Amino acid sequence: MENAIKIILWGVRGSTPCANTENMQYGGNTTCVQVEIPSQDELLIFDCGTGLRNLGNALENDTDAAKGRIFITHPHWDHLQGFPFFKPFYDHKNWFRIYLPPQGEMGCREILQGHMSKTFFPVSMDMLQADIDCENFENGKKVFEHYTMEYMWANHTVPTAIFKLRTQDKSIVFAPDNEIPDEKGGRSADEFNSKLCDFLEGVDLLVHDAQYSKKQYQSKKGWGHSAWELTVDMAARAGVKQLCLTHHDPDNSDGVLARLEHTLMKEHADKFEKIWLAKEGQEITLPCIKSDKVSVQ
Repeated sequence: MENAIKIILWGVRGSTPCANTENMQYGGNTTCVQVEIPSQDELLIFDCGTGLRNLGNALENDTDAAKGRIFITHPHWDHLQGFPFFKPFYDHKNWFRIYLPPQGEMGCREILQGHMSKTFFPVSMDMLQADIDCENFENGKKVFEHYTMEYMWANHTVPTAIFKLRTQDKSIVFAPDNEIPDEKGGRSADEFNSKLCDFLEGVDLLVHDAQYSKKQYQSKKGWGHSAWELTVDMAARAGVKQLCLTHHDPDNSDGVLARLEHTLMKEHADKFEKIWLAKEGQEITLPCIKSDKVSVQ
């Protein structure tokens, strides 16, 4: 489809990469998502988990200079571990701009420099040859040539963005690390849920954290991740069209996730145009003319 947005899932695992045989169907790399916009040559990337390495490898045979913007939700390891292994960073002809929400007194460049300090990694930021600039993305809307980007604060353990991308006639929300409080969370939980519902209202595609079941969540409140049941309820309440559940727990095998996906299709498919579990390597096509339906390959 010429006039269609393509979303490629390079990493969908939460917390830590897992190269176990029982995790291969849904994938073991941590969070990284690429969005391709019609008539847009720039790379658009969400998060730098270990999936970013495979994206870099896929770009290696491209002889043209790479230009891109990378939006990092927050600086936890599982969202940064792929950064030093992204081969386009090591080519002087390439150009990248990196955006991170404010982290107290630490800026985007300082955080990445710390992550790549000699204590933790043999290559430092100043050894990267591409034209790279880092920016603290203050809360608000940024307008680029082919899209706009904004965010609201997630309910997570460090300052974390829930990004909303608007392009063509479509809206995509990316929220891999966000804890949706349950109904017993009190006034602050109700206020957060109301704000989140407004932010998600009517979006075409929501990619959202669903690391736990509601039973597991009871012992993990405050860890910054959602129960899949609460994610589904929130998305339905907000009128989300397509729901992709991601940030799979490293201890959830393919069998566990396949059973969950069966439950989603059996009990919740009527609430959305489409609902599914993210799989590493999936390509999601979002047409921008007439049809709003998303196809998953």
